[in-house]
Amino acid sequence: MSDSESAEILKIKIGIWEKVIDVQMHFNDLCLRIRSFAISILGVLLGSAAIAYRFAGYVEVFSYKVPTATIFIAISIISWSAFYLMDRYWYHELLKGAVHHAQKIEASLKNVLSEINLSHSIKEQSHESLSMNAAKKLHIFYIAILLVQVAALFVLASDIVKVAN
Repeated sequence: MSDSESAEILKIKIGIWEKVIDVQMHFNDLCLRIRSFAISILGVLLGSAAIAYRFAGYVEVFSYKVPTATIFIAISIISWSAFYLMDRYWYHELLKGAVHHAQKIEASLKNVLSEINLSHSIKEQSHESLSMNAAKKLHIFYIAILLVQVAALFVLASDIVKVAN
């Protein structure tokens, strides 16, 4: 293979690597958007629960008098869990796939261009932060907030009373 052919192949590989990095950035952006939207929805639902607790009183559900705020908390738990599942088991997996693919390309370019090592460097730095991988950090983020929601639901559940027939 001539030097010009090798240079052309290297140029193509770098172009492929750049595109894979773009895909990584796209999936990372989607993950951040999902979390941002989840937090916004959570804020609206918890704000609604607070207003309902103060002003809306109770509703009757299956012969029980239930604080209206309980409904908003329950919906927030369902929504938060759905966002978690979509984020962790859908988009996070796509992002991981893009990272793994970029790492393979970087490994193939290592002998020629050792500077092309972005995916490896990001993954290494991410794992150093809090000494855990991104998936564990994602679990902590969602589960910590879920525990607060469940605690709020239990507090409200103490106000549930059976309606006398």
